[in-house]
Amino acid sequence: MKKHIKLPVLLLLSVLFFTCATNVFGQMKTFTWEAYKTKFKVPTDFTIDESTGDKWLGHNSDITLSIYPRKGENLTNRELRNAVRTWAVDNGVTNLGEPVELDDTKLNGYTGVLYEGDKDGFAVGTMIIVDPDYPDITIYIWISYREGQADTVIDMMMSFTPN
Repeated sequence: MKKHIKLPVLLLLSVLFFTCATNVFGQMKTFTWEAYKTKFKVPTDFTIDESTGDKWLGHNSDITLSIYPRKGENLTNRELRNAVRTWAVDNGVTNLGEPVELDDTKLNGYTGVLYEGDKDGFAVGTMIIVDPDYPDITIYIWISYREGQADTVIDMMMSFTPN
């Protein structure tokens, strides 16, 4: 004999689901950087350390995010891969894995390259992205984080969207 869930129980479960989903998705806030035609998300408890025309720096107790946009580079895919790898190595990132190629279907319209590694006991992701509509704008993204924060970091990195 099949058991049927009664409407009040189903309604209660639906309300609980949407409340939990709202709390999870509500933990991020969006920043828009008009000069570089991008927007991205960070946890609501992020402190902005610096936000100028040259860089955006922020952190919480587990994650540090640095963004360095540049205009006028017009890099090819190979140059993007070399630029982000060189940037990571020059800044002491070790144990670099293989590059992850990001195409516009994976990253909201951007193309680019991601390298992951370690520095000073923290996991580090270094990413460089370009909007094909504005190839003269290159965005360098550095994110370091404590163990257990990978899901939030992925959400942050995948949130970059052309504006």
